[in-house]
Amino acid sequence: MPSKTPSSTAPTSDKEESVDASRMSIGDHLDELRVSLIRAMIGVAITTIGGFVFGKEVLGIILKPLLQVQYANGLQPNAQVLSPSATFVAYLKVGFLTGLIVASPWILYQIWRFIASGLYRHERRFMKALLPGSIGLFGLGVLFLYYLVLPLVLNFFITFNKNFELPNLAPAGLQKLLLPAVESDGKPEVIPDDKLATLEIPVRRENPKKPQSGEVWVNSTTRRLIVNTPEGLYSAALEQGESAQMMRSQFAIDQYISFVLMLALAFGIAFETPIIVYFLARTGIVTAASMRKARRYVFFGMVVMAAVLTPPDVISQLMLAGPMYLLFELGLILASARERKTPVTM
Repeated sequence: MPSKTPSSTAPTSDKEESVDASRMSIGDHLDELRVSLIRAMIGVAITTIGGFVFGKEVLGIILKPLLQVQYANGLQPNAQVLSPSATFVAYLKVGFLTGLIVASPWILYQIWRFIASGLYRHERRFMKALLPGSIGLFGLGVLFLYYLVLPLVLNFFITFNKNFELPNLAPAGLQKLLLPAVESDGKPEVIPDDKLATLEIPVRRENPKKPQSGEVWVNSTTRRLIVNTPEGLYSAALEQGESAQMMRSQFAIDQYISFVLMLALAFGIAFETPIIVYFLARTGIVTAASMRKARRYVFFGMVVMAAVLTPPDVISQLMLAGPMYLLFELGLILASARERKTPVTM
């Protein structure tokens, strides 16, 4: 019987198909890295220009949760500008980071393109399949922060500040000798009804289109007392309650922007947990069984990571560590399902 010789047209393995990529020299890899970096920087430059063009709108989107929470708590919705350049610096920061975030899919693609040059075909397919999920999870983390975590955290701090009532400021004891005398004894003066002047101030949801000179009204939407004068409209802010608050939750714009962007980065990275867990199990670096046994250590590490990535407050740390651990469990479920489908080869 004639001996069977291997056919030259037999399918080649993934290792053989990627032999050219594996033989790339160090110089070729460096050249590939240079090209990927240049392309990534060009993409960031284009999107950053767009970020500066729409920076005002993006700044308004970032400030909206703060303004909504302030308004809901009876405060004037605004952010403080504590230095002449604070708003301009915040505008530049928002424009640049907006461009960086918008360009992140392109940056991730360039990173994948560089790494893929040294991978086998099945590894390239695997990495390419994870790329859309990675981008989607990052965006999901930012949306989770914006619509759920940020309003809860801001409402907690503003409500906490409202609990401090203004104390009695009337001097007592030795203070009466050191401070100017108080004209009133602190008791309200009772005025007979026949001597009271009636002043009716209308309450409107919108300002009148053609107000008369000297007309006064309260805008219930903006919560301001408005007077029309020959020079124009003058207004004063109104607050809910009988007395002024001892602590007013008006945050500096630059500090608030840094607070939100830091949390956005932390939540975006944290929501990559299922991808990381699946990648480790799929590549065999760490098995799903080993990660299940190390749950307590993983949870402790996530709490530490949340403390590092978030501002020093317990609320935002718990809001980050909790979802991160749930996403870790989701990654284990996906990894275990993949392991059951993959046949064991001997």
